Amino acid sequence: MFIVRSAALAAIVLCAVSTAALAASSRLQLIVGGEAYDGPPRFEVSFDGKPLGEGIVSDAIDTVSTGRFADAADKTPYVQSFDFDIPAELFKPGGEVRVRLLNEAYGGDGSNRDRNLFLAAVTLNGRAVTVSGLETRGTAADQQNELVGEFLLLRDGNMEGVSRAPAGGWPAPEVALAQARLAPEAPETPEPAPVKPPVAVAELTVPEASVEPVAPVEVAAVGPAEEAPQGADVPACNRDELYNVIGFNENSNDLTPRLEARLKQIIEDIGPQKCKVVVTGYSSMQGDHATNALFAIERAQNVLGYLKQAGLSFEKASASGGGATEQFGAEYSVNRRVVISVSP
Repeated sequence: MFIVRSAALAAIVLCAVSTAALAASSRLQLIVGGEAYDGPPRFEVSFDGKPLGEGIVSDAIDTVSTGRFADAADKTPYVQSFDFDIPAELFKPGGEVRVRLLNEAYGGDGSNRDRNLFLAAVTLNGRAVTVSGLETRGTAADQQNELVGEFLLLRDGNMEGVSRAPAGGWPAPEVALAQARLAPEAPETPEPAPVKPPVAVAELTVPEASVEPVAPVEVAAVGPAEEAPQGADVPACNRDELYNVIGFNENSNDLTPRLEARLKQIIEDIGPQKCKVVVTGYSSMQGDHATNALFAIERAQNVLGYLKQAGLSFEKASASGGGATEQFGAEYSVNRRVVISVSP
């Protein structure tokens, strides 16, 4: 009798725990810049057609006294991050995120006074979509994307910035939490590369980011996978590795000589194999939250760009931002990193 009661109690507890996990709300994060004219821009955000809330870009650049967002060499002061909760009953892996400007204002031709919104990234449960995965939809069927650097421009309320779900769908909140807890740690000192025939590596000059950026989040597909030339004899991928790239400078996404040396080690280790490559960038908790998020994303994009320039073959490739984190250790420096996942 005691055994039966214990089993029943265990089942009740397990059910309660499972229900709690399934009922977890999802976290949506937006990275948004703005132009202010007679007040800052205000926007609304929805998920799968259901409104989630509104936000105000209070740090938007004043187009009357300061100038235009596009002309600012450093856009960071005019960018903010916004968090929204998606209730468990509304979450869908394939749901669309939509952002719409609510209070467009324009000073007229030649006035240089305007109120606009600039969408940089959408992150849901740690998976990020950056500007390359965003699109503009409006009343015109042929609405074209208008980009300002790494931002999607939303001029008025007749258009929406849309992020469709990435390949594989948005992760469930409990899955994202488990992945964060299981993220690998690695020493800061670069690992020695195995002795292999040298692989030619093209030099890459990384352009200076228009917004000094962090994370997350594939977070964001950066385009279709690169296919090997037809008829080429490309070895099948037998790698199942996680590579840590550590050593980014504070407030920087630049690939230093030390980081390039580490990437060359990784390229040599993978060799000519055609693998699936997922690149995730991180930043430390030091500094502004919105800036950290952009640092994370752009570090991942720069690393993937380097791998492509070096001629690495991909079965599929993506870059995402994991955002600001402390999961790799208490020191800021160990969290400013990129993790490269390579699998068949």
